[in-house]
Amino acid sequence: MAAKTIAIPYGSAPYVDRSDVLGLVLSAALPLALFILAHGMAHLVGTRPMFFAPFGMPAAIAAGLHLGALPLFGAARWMVAGRGRAGRVAGRWVVGLMAGTIAFPFLVAPLDSLALSAVAMALLIVGLAAIARVSKVSPRAALLMAPGLAWMGFSALMGLSFLSGWSPPFGPTNNQN
Repeated sequence: MAAKTIAIPYGSAPYVDRSDVLGLVLSAALPLALFILAHGMAHLVGTRPMFFAPFGMPAAIAAGLHLGALPLFGAARWMVAGRGRAGRVAGRWVVGLMAGTIAFPFLVAPLDSLALSAVAMALLIVGLAAIARVSKVSPRAALLMAPGLAWMGFSALMGLSFLSGWSPPFGPTNNQN
């Protein structure tokens, strides 16, 4: 018995670059769905995500702030993806930022302070490069990305300041009382 082929018209499938409301919803929801998938896979191997929670902030709120950036990044990517070559390039940068934002909480557990700070700063630099490219195509999309990058920047700079404050030659050394 031969396999039956089903033809689906181009515009009817769930396609994230659609120029309608469904495309926006899919673009905003897909990064969160990928995080949930990554969380489930990490749970299978015994890894849990760790989120930046300063000043006694509850971990759930910190996770909400981190994950709240993903739909904003997805919507910003949707806003620029259909705007020619510059939009497609900016969209790829945003996809890279989303991938880093999804992977970051799972990668930080085994890192020491220096490596954690370096990874956070690298992700921030990718985010700044992405928002610079997005702002050339759509200033509104760049404004949509700004809250997520502000939280990411605060996290990276806070980690860098803690690192520099407690490591020689800036901080106290072990042999001083």
